[in-house]
Amino acid sequence: MTESPSASDVSSTIVYTHTDEAPALATYSLLPIIEAYAGIAGIAIETRDVSLAGRIISSFPERMTPEQRVDDDLAELGTLALQPEANIIKLPNISASVP
Repeated sequence: MTESPSASDVSSTIVYTHTDEAPALATYSLLPIIEAYAGIAGIAIETRDVSLAGRIISSFPERMTPEQRVDDDLAELGTLALQPEANIIKLPNISASVP
């Protein structure tokens, strides 16, 4: 039988999705609160861009200069979501659904 790692053995990170639609208003008001509470608990907060603009840009890297290229964060989150230790805060938005 495999033992589960204790809470002190696991570094905790929460991934918060960034959007460009109306939920962005929630990000600007809620994210600082989440960061404050998580910081006290020693939990790192990372953001990922799942906006429609970000998804389009990531789909055409050959059309972008190296400075303009962005990663496909939605695909990365899709892989992360399959892991039992995943912590993702995703606001509802039109661009973050997998086709």
